[in-house]
Amino acid sequence: MAVIDTIREAQDRSIEELTNAQERLAELNERVAEGISGIVPRFENPFAEYLPSPSQVVESYFDFVGKLYEANKSFSQRVAAAWERPEGSTAKPAAKTTPKAAPKATPKATGSSTKS
Repeated sequence: MAVIDTIREAQDRSIEELTNAQERLAELNERVAEGISGIVPRFENPFAEYLPSPSQVVESYFDFVGKLYEANKSFSQRVAAAWERPEGSTAKPAAKTTPKAAPKATPKATGSSTKS
């Protein structure tokens, strides 16, 4: 089995455990919300019409995270590709050369110096 297959199996198990825990927490929240719905008083919010609903906030957040994910994935793939060598190649990637800076000029002393 290739190393990448082992990594993917571990990732799959991690996601499975995470989704199982999330399912239990979602069910707990649903039960608690249902249980206290008649107990906790509702207050009017004078600015409620201007505020997004919790579902809208979640949707907006995950839209943003999706775009961020795509940008990071594209960047990471580009960086990884820069370090990959073609199959069977033993040549080292060409090093980029930068021009050497010109030597700095030393300032000339001003004024005259005379020996007495």
